[in-house]
Amino acid sequence: MGINYNLSEMFSIIKISQNHKPEFFKAHQHALYEVVCITDGELKLTIDFQVYNLKKNTIYLIKPGQIHQWSENDFPNKCHGYIFHFTKDFLPSYDMVNKLFENNSLPIIEIPSLIINNISQLIQMIEDETKAKNNNNLIAYIFATILEYILKFKKSTTNLYYKDQRIYLLIDLIEKNFIKEKSALFYANSFDITTKRLNELTKIHLNKTLSSLIIDRNIIEIKRKLTYSSLSMKEISENLKFNDTSHFSKFFKNYTKYTPLEFKNLKIKS
Repeated sequence: MGINYNLSEMFSIIKISQNHKPEFFKAHQHALYEVVCITDGELKLTIDFQVYNLKKNTIYLIKPGQIHQWSENDFPNKCHGYIFHFTKDFLPSYDMVNKLFENNSLPIIEIPSLIINNISQLIQMIEDETKAKNNNNLIAYIFATILEYILKFKKSTTNLYYKDQRIYLLIDLIEKNFIKEKSALFYANSFDITTKRLNELTKIHLNKTLSSLIIDRNIIEIKRKLTYSSLSMKEISENLKFNDTSHFSKFFKNYTKYTPLEFKNLKIKS
């Protein structure tokens, strides 16, 4: 899979190049955090069943557990860059990871060309230190500097997606509670406002109702499990706190036009 420098199981860097194993282009997920840095060209990346166009001078953030798949049509020679996989424990501080990923609502971050050049130099330093088999702590601090650069531009006005801080808090709240709390009232009560008012906010900033946000998150999780787990329909239904498999199947078909089994077979064929 390109050039892969492994530092135990806590950190690795992959150079996007001409030669990658077939698994690279199949739907897959990681237990690690992932940062994609595009330095030239462009490609398509599907993340949780939504296609994103990655372009030069962009950074893409992928959370643990998210299913993603690279477009084989963009290889070889159409795109260059790096993919980083890492754990929180590899870094000097959890704080920057939390800020980048936990409440991240805009996974694609634009970075100025000058800063991309600086990041490229830091990547070269990581490669040099890796080849020399030097202390991993130094590599961790260099990589942390790269993340600080990314965080700096994630905070910039060009990357500020939601103007109301409550939207970030709501997305985080849904992420933590969508399995057991599927009622809009629970989330409205958490902000001590009415569901009508919270719906107004989500419509303004997301063009979606509160209920649709909760439904969308459940649908994504069902698709993940149908695509990348060996769980039975009954087990998925129970894991996601549906009343029974019949309710689970009707819910999924109502919002996707597929039964769970049809979707699972469709993904297997693709």
